[in-house]
Amino acid sequence: MELTGLEREFLKRLAHGPWASPPLFDHSLVARLVDDGLVQTESLPGGSVQYEITDAGRAEIEQA
Repeated sequence: MELTGLEREFLKRLAHGPWASPPLFDHSLVARLVDDGLVQTESLPGGSVQYEITDAGRAEIEQA
């Protein structure tokens, strides 16, 4: 998978731990990572979403 710079940076940051988005975060920016199974999400109260890298996501950034 050819990652954009933003997608690659997002995965690298998630490699250090999960991240909870602010309610107004544009989730479409990283939707492809979720759709491809590189990142998993969990809805949080207040409209936030928690993002966490998967094993497939870790493998993807190790290959880059």
